[in-house]
Amino acid sequence: MNERASLRKNLHLTQDTAAKLAGVSVATWRRWEHEPSSVAVDSAASCERVLYRRPQEHSDADFERAWDGYSQITPRQAYAIAAVLDLWADELATWIGSSHGEPLHQIGPLASFDSRVMFYVGENLAFAGVVRDRCSAVAREIEEGVLPHMRPGRFIDEVLIGAALPSAHAHLDEMPELFERISPRVVDDDEQVGDEDWDVLSDWIDDESYAADWEVPLGLPTLPTLLEHRHPFTWFDLDREPPSFSLVRGAAPMNVD
Repeated sequence: MNERASLRKNLHLTQDTAAKLAGVSVATWRRWEHEPSSVAVDSAASCERVLYRRPQEHSDADFERAWDGYSQITPRQAYAIAAVLDLWADELATWIGSSHGEPLHQIGPLASFDSRVMFYVGENLAFAGVVRDRCSAVAREIEEGVLPHMRPGRFIDEVLIGAALPSAHAHLDEMPELFERISPRVVDDDEQVGDEDWDVLSDWIDDESYAADWEVPLGLPTLPTLLEHRHPFTWFDLDREPPSFSLVRGAAPMNVD
C-alpha cells in the first residue's frame, strides 16, 4: 500500500468519498492514488488537498466537547462547516500559487458570491489571499467552539459562514462516513436541533449576527445598495459595533448620535 492510500484510510475515506471531496471521478482518483503523474495537474492538486490539507489540528472529541452544549448547532454541523472552510482555503492557496487555471470567481467561496461582487474584485491576488486567511482563521475558531456571530469581527467572516452552510449541509448528507467518529445529535425534545436542522442553525446565525446583511453578497436583491455602503475591499475591516441599519430587512438607515 502506498503513502496516498494509507493516508486515505487513516482519514477513514473510501475512494468514492475521496473522489467526491476532490471533485473528480473515482477512476481519476484511483489513477492518482496509484501514480499522481498519470492525471492532469489540476486534478492532482484537487486530490492532494483532500489527503494532505484536511483539518486535523483538533480531534473529533474536541469538536464534540466544544459544541455539544449548544442547542442551536451540533458537533457534526460545526465540523462540516470547518471542513468546507479548510478545503476552500486550500483551493485558494492553490489558485494563488498557480500561473494558470480557472478564474477567481470560480474558486472556493467566491464561486458562491453574486457575480456583481466580483465586478469589484476581478482577479485581485490580495483579495484572494485575505479570503484564504479568513477561511483558515474562522475554521480554527470553530474548532475552539466559536462562530463569527459570537464575537465582534469582520463582515467577510459572516459572509463566509453563509456561503459555507449549503456545502456543509451537502457534505453531511452525501458523505456521512466523514462524520462517523463524531456522535450524532439525537433529538428527543424541542430544545435542541438535530444534525439535519440547518434552517434552525441559519436562523440562529441571522438573529445573532453583527452584520445583518451577511447573506446579501450571496445573491439577495439588495446587493447594489450594500455595495454602495460596503465595497468588498472593506469587508476585512474589524467592526466593533453592529451596523446601524439592515439592508436585508429593508429598514431605512438610522441616524446614530
